[in-house]
This record gives sequence, C-alpha cells and structure tokens, in this order.
Amino acid sequence: MKYWKPISLIITCIFCVRSSAQINAGTIVRTKEVPGKDSIVFYETDFATRQKSYMNLLVGSWTITTMKKQSRADVDHLNGVTLTLNKDSSFTGRASCNRIWGKFSIKGTSIKFNDIASTKLTCTKQDEENLVLQLLQQTVSNYSVTKPGLLLRDGASNVVFEATRKSE
Repeated sequence: MKYWKPISLIITCIFCVRSSAQINAGTIVRTKEVPGKDSIVFYETDFATRQKSYMNLLVGSWTITTMKKQSRADVDHLNGVTLTLNKDSSFTGRASCNRIWGKFSIKGTSIKFNDIASTKLTCTKQDEENLVLQLLQQTVSNYSVTKPGLLLRDGASNVVFEATRKSE
C-alpha cells in the first residue's frame, strides 16, 4: 500500500507527458492526452506567405503638393514637383527645376527610391529641389494610397510628401 501513491503518480505523469508525433503531408501533428480530459492536438506547419503588391495602385503620374522636412516642421507647399511611377519599377518626374529619374522598389507598403539622378539646371528653387531629392532617397520608407492621393512616409510613419494623382 505504501508504494501505491508513488506508482500512481508515475503512471499519471506518463499519461500527462505522453505525446505522439506523426507526419501527414508535411504537417507535424502532436497529440497530448490527459486522463479524464479531451486530447489536445497541436498542429505545426510552415505557411508560404506572400506580401500583397500594391504596384497597380502606385503606377501613374502624381503631383507632389506638400513636403515636410521634419516631423515637427511646418508643411512646405510645392509647385511643379511631379513623380511618374512605372510598372518596371522606374520613375521619372520633375523636382522644382530639373527633370529627375531613378528606380524604386516596393515590398508590401515599404518603398525605397534608389539611383536618383537629375539634370543640372540652376534656378531660384535649387535648395528646395536638393531637399526633395534628399528626402526621397534617404527618408521616405513607406507609403499609403488613399482615394485622392499618395502619402510618402518616413520610418516613424510621419508624412514627408503628399501627392495627388494627375488627371491624364
């Protein structure tokens, strides 16, 4: 009788810890049986996921209307700044005085502008243009498309540029 409690404890532990693993079509199924309770079934599997591409929403011509240099800075209103995003991940446009072009890449709602180049005409808005190019290449990291426009944001989701779709 004095061995009954330790033996029953060991048997209970064996039932509680017992689990079986079987492989079915690439899925591992583990079943844990608890005496007097329903079995608990765990499924472990790898899911192939793809991020949704919003390229179709981005492609087209945009007029950039506002720029915000820093999160707490006042909004600057822009004139003559355009951006045309193409399906082949290239872009063209105008930054105040000069024509610009380069490449962009998207992954989900992340966007990165690379290899930005421009013509070299001088004008009175040269500082503004240099800032636009710098913010596009170094600060903009994600975007959101709304019905009327496009918002280009920094890593902290602060709006850097607001744009409206050009009517063609």
